[in-house]
Amino acid sequence: MNIHQLQLSYQMEHDRLLVRLNTHSGEELRLWLTRRMVLNLFPHMIEASIALDASLAQDASHDGADAKALHQFRKQESLQQADFQTPFSTDGSVLPMGSEPLLATTVHVTPREGGALHLAFEENLPGASSKRRFEVVLAQPLLHGFMHLLESTLKQANWGIALIEGNTPSENAPVDALAAAVPPKYLN
Repeated sequence: MNIHQLQLSYQMEHDRLLVRLNTHSGEELRLWLTRRMVLNLFPHMIEASIALDASLAQDASHDGADAKALHQFRKQESLQQADFQTPFSTDGSVLPMGSEPLLATTVHVTPREGGALHLAFEENLPGASSKRRFEVVLAQPLLHGFMHLLESTLKQANWGIALIEGNTPSENAPVDALAAAVPPKYLN
């Protein structure tokens, strides 16, 4: 699946993050992330992202640069090239998973060669007749953009979570609840 756009927004009425993915083939996938899932998932994504950046750097040079410093450099480079201005497109989108977002109950994070991260999202609800699942591969620029959007959206959610690259998410003192009115962020 070739991702064209990402959108993250906080849905106050559900107290969840809504992730929307547009593909180049015109499909839209929707995913709910709960506070608990964010606390459990994103330390692994941060670690994998740093490790992927470090492995790419070892292939390119041997100057002994610190892995975290190199990660910050690659992140800034990716964010400078990202398009956060173009609105998320819903024109002609096909919803292969249905209109109801998948509620992520299990996520498998697997680093791939070439600096990409494979994510498999599963929904396994009690009493459900079947499991829903989809997989995406985020190349380094898209992964950095996704993490940036997540950090911005977490501020809106007022969950008291701050993603600190290179560390596990930390719980901070509550912030102003005013952030719910901020519009969603986009990545193209």
